[in-house]
Formats: sequence, structure tokens, C-alpha cells
Amino acid sequence: MNAARARWRAFGVALCIAPALACANTASFEEEPVVDAASLVQPALLSGPGFSVDPHVELRGYMARFTLDTPYGPLQADSVEILAEREAELPALEALDGVTRSDAFLRAAGHRIGTTASALAQVVLHPVDSVLGIPVGVARYFGRRLERIAAQAQAVSDRAARRLGNEGDPYPADEGPMTDGRDDGNDGAPRKGGHWYSSIAREAAREFKRQVKYGQARRDIAQRLGIDPYTRNPYVQERLSALAWVASAGSFGAGSAIGAIGGFGAGVLAQGGRINDVVWKLAPEDVRARNRGRLQRYCRDELLVRQFLRRGAFSPTLQTAFTDALDALQPAQGCDALLELGMTADSELEARFLVDALRLVDAHLGARAKHGTLARIGAGLAWEDADGELVLPLPVDRLSWTADVARFLDRPEFRVSRKTVLIAGDASLASRRGFTERGWSIVVGVRRPGGPPYARSGEPAPVDVE
Repeated sequence: MNAARARWRAFGVALCIAPALACANTASFEEEPVVDAASLVQPALLSGPGFSVDPHVELRGYMARFTLDTPYGPLQADSVEILAEREAELPALEALDGVTRSDAFLRAAGHRIGTTASALAQVVLHPVDSVLGIPVGVARYFGRRLERIAAQAQAVSDRAARRLGNEGDPYPADEGPMTDGRDDGNDGAPRKGGHWYSSIAREAAREFKRQVKYGQARRDIAQRLGIDPYTRNPYVQERLSALAWVASAGSFGAGSAIGAIGGFGAGVLAQGGRINDVVWKLAPEDVRARNRGRLQRYCRDELLVRQFLRRGAFSPTLQTAFTDALDALQPAQGCDALLELGMTADSELEARFLVDALRLVDAHLGARAKHGTLARIGAGLAWEDADGELVLPLPVDRLSWTADVARFLDRPEFRVSRKTVLIAGDASLASRRGFTERGWSIVVGVRRPGGPPYARSGEPAPVDVE
């Protein structure tokens, strides 16, 4: 009986190793666990001056959800990458907190906004009490629902572009409050005898100029501190916004108030290649124009390019990282499919996933990667190099063997002889077995420029598929 059972087991394993066959039931599916933080990241990210990380970490959608204890309150980080970034921002947060608590700042704030100074102080001194919403990681990239959304992105883009016009103005040719301020001739003089709302248009123009000064001040302060001016860190956002708004009035020297402490954060982030300095130097619309020029080298659908650059999930910093990563790969085909997938991202975490997927391919293949083909398989991103090898980049913290992952791998597009999966973090034994049974080569702990320090790296130990 035991010999017969062994023969049947060997027969089943042999079937599952065949690349063209689906084997979703080879291993039991897993629930994503709660794990020790030390199993995901190196010790340097678990504690330091003024912060500590809860050792119990929930995995959600293949990404780790960390909780930091800081002097400013608890802070969530929804991946290892975001954890490293939030910790790198702490020196900048300390500097911002000190400045926005100072008497000089509060006096300037009172002069700037009069009776609302006390309210501003309350915002600065008592930031976000809670973060709304619970991220679901990047599991959608393996699921069926996002696949349907991705297939519809092109049509949605076309309709939106026709409705909003070339540059996003919903009424590009209509007369209205925002068109009254336009010049009527070549002498630069505004038209005479405007409508009753002309004064509103002029006030809007003045407000626009104030916003421009505010944006420049915010970027200047962020550059001095070495942080992303569009960071999603709620504590940094509030202090940075308050300081930039007061500084934009010209009555408060934010740069001198911050002082030399700003250099520390710059060293942490810049050395990792996390931030392209164009996001500090250029206004968002200029960053968008710069990135549009790069996307147009590889993408053929002009309407899709414009709509992608206005997606809320991609901040100017993430848009720039995305286009830089694409520029490094120089794909021969598939850029439009990538943008369609990018249009479906609805969170910072999902946007980062696509950026890091491109970076993983470039880091692993190097010069071999150039001029390959981007492929959208379902809702996932893959790369086919010039030699015909299919590469699946998965910038996840820890991959578990779920029904969605198994179903995704059993797609017919993956039934090729040469295929490699790149996993940024770690993978469970069951998920490694699932890949091996389907004929994949597995590389775990792939290092990429600016990537966070995962706990382990290098090739996984051999997997016994029996």
C-alpha cells in the first residue's frame, strides 16, 4: 500500500512539473500570517533614536504593515520600502517640529493669517490622530477584478481626454469666470467691460500666484531637508505645509530657521537614489512636461500619456521615478500596456509596485534588459528580453501561496520554457514550491537601486518538490 501511494505521489509530482499543466492544488493555500518584524528587515530598521517598530507585523496583500512608535505619535508604514523612507524622514520631522513650535514661527503665522494663527498652531502641534482606511497591499495585481479594470483603461482614457480637452480644462473654449482674465489682444491689456465676476477672476489669479510661491517654498524646504516634497507622511505633510505657507509670505526665513540639521535626511535618501532632484527644482506642471517627453519616446498613445500623468496615485515624485525606470529599460514595445496598468493604481503602494517592478528587471538583467518587451499579463507586469526569456518581477515583501497567486501563474501566457521570477523580499516555502512545479527559476532578495534592506537576500535554498 505504501509503495502504491508513493508511486501515485511521484506520478502527480511529474505531472505538475510539466510547464503546460496547471497544478493549483499541489500545495495547500496559505493565509497571510502575522510575522516577526526581524524576519523581514535588518535590525537597523527596527529601532533607533526616537523610534521603535512593533515586532508583530501583519502581512496584507503580500506587503508588510508596520507600526512605528515615534515622539509625534504612531505611524503606519505599509511596506518595507515605506518603512525605510519613514525612518529616513524622522530627522527632517524633528527639524520641522522644532521650527513650527518656535515663537518666531508662531509670531509670523499670526502676522500672516491673523486670527487663524491659533488654529494653525493646533494643527501643527496636534497632527493626525488616526489614518483612515486599511491598505490591502498589492494583491489586486494577482486578482481577476483588476484584470478587467486594466482591459478597460484605454477606453476610459480616451473618453476622459475628449471630455477634458488636451490639458485637462473641462471648458477649454467656453466663456466663464476663469476665461475673463485672458488677454483680448496683443498689448497684454485685459478686455474691457468684463462680466460681474471679473473681480473673482482677478482674485483667482492672485491666489494662483500665492500658490506658486507656496509650492516653491515647500520644495525648497523639502530639498534642504532631503525629503520628498510630496511625501504621504501625515506628520511631515502638516508641518511642511504650515511652514511653507508662512514662508511664502516672505515674513519668515524658513531656511535659516531649519539650519544645518537638514543635511542628515538628504544623505539618507539621496544615497539610495530615491529622489530625482527635478521634483525639488521644478513645479509639478514642469515635472509633468518633462516626464511626458520621456514617455513619448516609448508610448504611442498620446491621450493615454496625458491621462496617466494626471493620475492621483502617482505623485510627481513617483511619476518621475516611473519614467526614469522606463527610460533605463528602453522597451521596444509594450509601453501603452504598461500605462493602461498604471491607470488602475489607486494607492501609493500600488504605484510603487509598478515603479519597483521596472527597477527589479533593470537590476537583475542589466544591459540585457534594454530593448525588450513589456507585457501586461492579466493585471501583472512581465518582461521578455531579446533572447526570449520571460521575467516576472514581484517587488513584494513576502509572497504567500494563495489561490490568486496559483491562478495567476496558471495563465497560458506563462507556459513557456524559459521564465524567471524576481522576488524583492521573501517567499514562503509553499510559494517557492508552486513556482518550481511550474518550471520557474526563482531569485529571492533581488537588490535594486534605492531598495530597502530586507532581512535576507540571495538565491533561495533548493526546494524539495516531493
